[in-house]
Amino acid sequence: MSTTTEITLRKDAQRNREAILAAARELLAESADVPMCEIARRAGVGQATLYRNFPDRRNLAAALIVEHMEQTERLAAEHAGHPEAFFVLIRNVVETMARFHALGELARQDACLGSELNRRRERLTELLQEPLASAKAAGRVRPDLTIDDVFLMLSMLKGAVNRADRPAVRESAAGRGLTLMLDGLTPLQA
Repeated sequence: MSTTTEITLRKDAQRNREAILAAARELLAESADVPMCEIARRAGVGQATLYRNFPDRRNLAAALIVEHMEQTERLAAEHAGHPEAFFVLIRNVVETMARFHALGELARQDACLGSELNRRRERLTELLQEPLASAKAAGRVRPDLTIDDVFLMLSMLKGAVNRADRPAVRESAAGRGLTLMLDGLTPLQA
């Protein structure tokens, strides 16, 4: 065993962890009320393996939130300096919101997960600052647009997504809302 703080998982343990996360992603796309035993069954692992990796639903949801943030950070790094970076990131946020809406439900039920989502919002704010400034400088968005405006619009979109009762309806609401939101960001014509 390694004495470093980062322990490398055995290949089979890593496969199990990835299978659990994949099953959770899939099942939580539909509902926040998925039993842990169903996640284990879908992942093809025993409940002991599931609980060894994720002692409870909170830990599993937190891992998914971190995974999404890491993906957003990679996306931001890939598009750094690109004039469309702001739009790429906003689309990513909205798609994630629609696809993993159950994570938001779980966070509302659990203060610890709510804190994790707050950290994600703070990090997202950092990631959006430069792309927003670049989009303004390029005349791609209204010059009076603030990061608070962006989060206000995302909150409104979240309301539309939360009212939908099925994944396909959530994706449709998110897509339409995103179109309307992006139209509202365009510079005003004189």
